[in-house]
Amino acid sequence: MASLSDSRPDDSVLISSALRGDEEALNDLFSRYYRFLHFLACRVLGGREDAQDVVQNCLLRAVRNLQQFNNDGAFRSWLARILVNEAIDLLRKRRRRPQFSVRRVSSDNERDVLDRLPGPGLNPEQALAKKESISALTKEVARLSAPLRSVVILCDIREYSIEEAGAILCVTKDRVRSRLFRARKQLEAAMRSVQCANC
Repeated sequence: MASLSDSRPDDSVLISSALRGDEEALNDLFSRYYRFLHFLACRVLGGREDAQDVVQNCLLRAVRNLQQFNNDGAFRSWLARILVNEAIDLLRKRRRRPQFSVRRVSSDNERDVLDRLPGPGLNPEQALAKKESISALTKEVARLSAPLRSVVILCDIREYSIEEAGAILCVTKDRVRSRLFRARKQLEAAMRSVQCANC
């Protein structure tokens, strides 16, 4: 007796049908990976807050680019890459938003606001230099290729382990290490040239 999972068409069949305009095949294909994508979005974003939006954006992008999918690769990995890029874009937008508003400061959160201000150890010139360095580094991270940018964001910014990053990106631990090494070298060289330009 064949199992129920054996009767499900494989991804390539659903993709071919979806490319011919079969909406049911497209729905079947995306519903097959929805839970995985939602879980992945929660992991990359650090919570469920924007996960739904990122998954929806990922699926819309996948629909628009389905004809570009190379059937030699795994559809799940292709979707994961799209989702990680969408999540990274959202994280970058979040970082640009102000973290607090002076108008909303109350006695309850005054301490939080004061903690965000430069400490007594930094004079205004040093605080400005630190802010400029962070801004330059953020720009250089954005210039990295998507695979390198993904591992930097996951490992160095979100502080996932090599194993977790590999699981999220659907690549081996060695591939994560290699990408992280190359990304850090590129960032180091870029930041050296930025610092030399400011001298």
